[in-house]
Amino acid sequence: MLVVVASVSGAPGVSTAALGLAALWPSRPGLLVEADPCGGVVAARFGVRQEPGLAALAAAARHGLPSGGPAQFVQSLPLGVHAVVGPGAAETAAGAVSVLAAQPEAVAGLAPVVVVDAGRLYPGSPAHGLLRRVDALVLVTAGGTEHLDHVDTRLAALRASMRTRGVGLAVAGKTRYTSEEISSRLGVPVWTHLPSDRWGAAGLCGRMSGPAWTRTRLAQALRALAAALAARARPAPRAVLEVVR
Repeated sequence: MLVVVASVSGAPGVSTAALGLAALWPSRPGLLVEADPCGGVVAARFGVRQEPGLAALAAAARHGLPSGGPAQFVQSLPLGVHAVVGPGAAETAAGAVSVLAAQPEAVAGLAPVVVVDAGRLYPGSPAHGLLRRVDALVLVTAGGTEHLDHVDTRLAALRASMRTRGVGLAVAGKTRYTSEEISSRLGVPVWTHLPSDRWGAAGLCGRMSGPAWTRTRLAQALRALAAALAARARPAPRAVLEVVR
């Protein structure tokens, strides 16, 4: 399953949400791929090297991924999740993302569950190519009117890039609108509300060690979202399929 987490404006916490989804995926963690064309932050936040990572994976992908699979490009983060970390330099990151986005099937095949941090999906972002293979696109947005307006203006273009209509919102922080009002206005579901939670964010930004972050309100919201996305990928029970036929 390929899940892309992104925003269309601002910095509402895409990297935090993507990492949390990967770490809290049901049964076993997903693989985080940090594919933000503007540069990665995971290496700096968790004190790991930028390589092996996305740039090396992209270089290998130019000639077909080696038979050993993605293991040589993956690092283990203290949260217990594996990640292909992005380079901090925007020029290097954008080039690597361009190469990998041209091979979305290969990205999806890196692991049973791949969660991609695509950063901001601005018009012309090289990460758009990944949407051709995506199973679910989680758009993280603040809940203010101006932020929702930005989402509204970009949805048609994003949907046109996707093979499915599996797109939903993760509304970060407080908003004066209900989920129903937002969904009615934008025509997409609100999959979750991500609370302002400094302790949960601290764990996902490398500022707090230990498992305590998994009990925070932010972790609870991301765990529920991960479970809902995983359920979307499961085949319908046989009895249901027979009724549909």
